[in-house]
Formats: sequence, C-alpha cells, structure tokens
Amino acid sequence: MRISLFFIVSFISISYGQVGINVPLPLQLFHVDAGKNNPIGTAPNIEQEKDDFVVTKEGNIGVGLFTPQSKLDVNGQVKIMDGSQGNNKIFMSDSSGNMKWSTVPYIVPTITGAFESTVQVTFNGTEDTKSYTYSRGYIILPKGRWIVNCGLTIHSNNNRWMHAVLSTVKTGRQQTGFTYLGPAKNNTSYASRIAGGSEFALLFGSSVIDVTADTVTIYVLIENVNAWTFSPSSWENYFYAIPVV
Repeated sequence: MRISLFFIVSFISISYGQVGINVPLPLQLFHVDAGKNNPIGTAPNIEQEKDDFVVTKEGNIGVGLFTPQSKLDVNGQVKIMDGSQGNNKIFMSDSSGNMKWSTVPYIVPTITGAFESTVQVTFNGTEDTKSYTYSRGYIILPKGRWIVNCGLTIHSNNNRWMHAVLSTVKTGRQQTGFTYLGPAKNNTSYASRIAGGSEFALLFGSSVIDVTADTVTIYVLIENVNAWTFSPSSWENYFYAIPVV
C-alpha cells in the first residue's frame, strides 16, 4: 500500500512538475541547456541562455533565450528552406497566414528592354487589326507586378490610329506567364494617332502586368494596319519596366 501511494505521488509530481535536460533544477515548464552552462536554481544570464531551448507555462517557446515573450521567440538566425527560397527574397504571408518566400518589388531594380537588331521593320501588306509584326523589341522580367513603358518612333504614309501590344511570342498576340491588370485586361495595348506623310510619330503608353511565371520574355508587336516603318535605332525609342510595390 505504501509503495503504491509512493508511485502515485511521484507520478503526480512528474506530471505537474518542470522538465529539464542538462538542468538539475529547471525553472521553466521545459528547459534544455545544450551547453550545460546554466547555474543551478537561478535563471541563466544573456550569454548562458544563447544555447537554451525553453517552453513556458504560458505555452511560449524560446530558442536562445530564457523568457520568451511570444509563441515563438528566437534569439539568433533562422533558416527556412521550402524550395522557394532565393536571393533578395523575404518571408511573406497570404491572407490565411501561410508563409512563403517572395520577391519584393521595391528591391528589384528597373529593367531595361532591348532591340535585338537595328534593321528597320516595315509593314506594307493587307491591313489586319488582329495580326501584328514583331518590332524586334523584347524585355525579360521575373515574377511580380510591373509597369511596362514603351515608345516606338513610327513613320506612316497615312494619318491613322495604331496599336502596339505585348506578347510572349513573336508571331501573334499571346500572354503566357503574364496577365494584364488594367481594366481592358488582355485587350490592353499601346495606342497613338500616327501622322501620315513625311512626319514621324510616337506610338507609346504604359501597361501594368502581373508576371506569374518565374521569368518571362515579352516582345513588342506592332499592329498590321496602314503602311508603316519602324527603326529600332531611333533616338526617341524607349522600353523599360518599373516594379510595382
């Protein structure tokens, strides 16, 4: 009877007591002293607690500190690898609190497009507002939201309203790996009234897009209307993208 009572009392003491590893007299609900450098019966100092792990009676977890002030309180570097980690990324949450590594637009620099050739581009065929000619301009963008600004110097025989569009292929209008965020959605385009005759005009505008692929190459195509000539080497041309915060 006495032996049974002893085991019952011992079980209750262990169940409601504090547990320590390398700690003869733990002062927290659960306390691990990995470095075996804590004093007995008193709280460790700042240096001594750096190798400690504790769980308090409030349910707070402390890594590298003895008195955590939140559910998880870490003193030191944290390494999290889920496959999405990379240079210049930060840990962000969605609306449900799920965390993932993401690229923040404001630490991404402005990206400049290029023209792969200086040879003039000319259209003088049958008008078709649903077909396009590649301007030789392209830009490579990583995942994120971007304002893509473009200006093309056009010479036309006639006074005409013209469009230029962004596409992921050179042969037609297509959006794979990015979407338009403006009210016109996939009908978004750059547009200007092009003066005919001996004068030049600028076909220009801005488009806000969301690049959903890890990286995407985007081409500028010019609408097949009127009879026009575009020179990639013109001084007035511009093509660049600004990250959206």
